[in-house]
Amino acid sequence: MMKNKEKKKIKTKQNEGNFDAQFVCINGVSRFREHPHRERVWNYMGRAPISMCMVIELEDWVEIHNVIVHKPSQRGRGNGTAMIADIRQAFPDHHIWVNTGECSRGFWEKMVERGFIDSIENEYWWPCRDTTCTICHPTRTTGKRRCGSW
Repeated sequence: MMKNKEKKKIKTKQNEGNFDAQFVCINGVSRFREHPHRERVWNYMGRAPISMCMVIELEDWVEIHNVIVHKPSQRGRGNGTAMIADIRQAFPDHHIWVNTGECSRGFWEKMVERGFIDSIENEYWWPCRDTTCTICHPTRTTGKRRCGSW
């Protein structure tokens, strides 16, 4: 199923409570949590609490979703880049791709240039879901979505 990958489940304690979470280590990159309802979908928690994302893995490709660096004060400091570099290390032989909103296209273009991802698959203008983003939603002052736009 997963050739060239070393997977090892490790139990760790979180938040000094009794909650045991199972994490998977892939090619030396730890803290991938298996999605509870979707096979071969991982929540990458290795850079939490600063950043995290979702990774969808198929035979020879990986799609990255829901990338977030939580605090605006932590953005632009290399946290997202480090996380995406971790994913490249975990999946070195996969084609890694994303779809992106216009406001984050510059970041993803840098990730392509640096070899951390292979492609941005949407060449069309696609606004982000953050209705307060003035790059993708310059005229939406109310923060409300148009009916049927998503």
